[in-house]
Amino acid sequence: MKNPNGYGNVVNLGKGRRKPFAVRITVGYTDEGKEIRKYIGYYPKRQDALLALAEYNKRPYNIDGRNKTFAEVYAMASKMAFREASPQKIASYSAAFKKCEALHNVKISRIKTAELQDVIDSCPVRSKSTLNNIKIVFHTVFKYAVQNDFIQKDYSEYVVITDAAAKKNKNAFSDEEIQILWQNSDNFYCRLTLILIYTGFRINELLTLRTENINLGEDYMSGGLKTKSGKNRIVPIHPRIRPFIEEQYNKNKLYLFPYGDDDHLKYSSTKDSIIKELAALNIFHTPHECRHTTASLLYRYGAKDLPIKRILGHTTGDLTKDVYTHLTLADLKQTLSLIP
Repeated sequence: MKNPNGYGNVVNLGKGRRKPFAVRITVGYTDEGKEIRKYIGYYPKRQDALLALAEYNKRPYNIDGRNKTFAEVYAMASKMAFREASPQKIASYSAAFKKCEALHNVKISRIKTAELQDVIDSCPVRSKSTLNNIKIVFHTVFKYAVQNDFIQKDYSEYVVITDAAAKKNKNAFSDEEIQILWQNSDNFYCRLTLILIYTGFRINELLTLRTENINLGEDYMSGGLKTKSGKNRIVPIHPRIRPFIEEQYNKNKLYLFPYGDDDHLKYSSTKDSIIKELAALNIFHTPHECRHTTASLLYRYGAKDLPIKRILGHTTGDLTKDVYTHLTLADLKQTLSLIP
């Protein structure tokens, strides 16, 4: 039976092909009234091709869009979806997109739930915020693809982030791992990791540290973010990392870890580089675990609770101690020097 006008048809391309049955549709007409056709798929059996043609007519899709890759759709979708997002958010989504590298060159029409879930499950960074950002990227790409008829179904809806998958690792570096860092301290990211361990700074606190807040004469730094107790706190410069600080220090730069003249290294790219460089040494930790390591080492070597919390920028939970107990720089130096 002949198909209706504009329905499309199935043609046999001949023997010797693994998928000889092609589905083609009419996408327009020339000035002379001749049909302009496009092929939308190739199949091993005629019945498969007929079903594909029927499915297309039931739910027509954008043929050119169907062949776009995940990366191409992201480039289009992100311009619309993130146009009002803050620079920090955009940087986070960009970092999440990079973690989807396995999908970048895959056609959007070929990506299903299994491929998306595999990216989540195999992501080396297990923090819930990172996994959620990856899922936001998935949803942004698939929503745009559905809205523009590239595909019919949003498979990102079925991606799952379990509590176990998103569990934040808080494992301190082992003594052996710290020794490996020292053995490789000529590597910039190993030095950066050691500075984090020997100061207790959060990575963004270290990256935003201004040179004006480095006092090499009295061996301390003043910095910190996030909480009232954490902001502008005094952190001694441990003797073992002093050479790193001296080498990095440039009074003509605004930041200790500059990017150009007036900016600093960025959180997302620096964090990813640390994780990558450590993994090459068979060390699998996140920068946040440096801070956890600082606390673990101080407690192990007998430091008192109050100076530990002052160094890390934590509140004591005791108003009297917070307000009336004053620790000197010498007290904090003595505490931090307990770390060998």
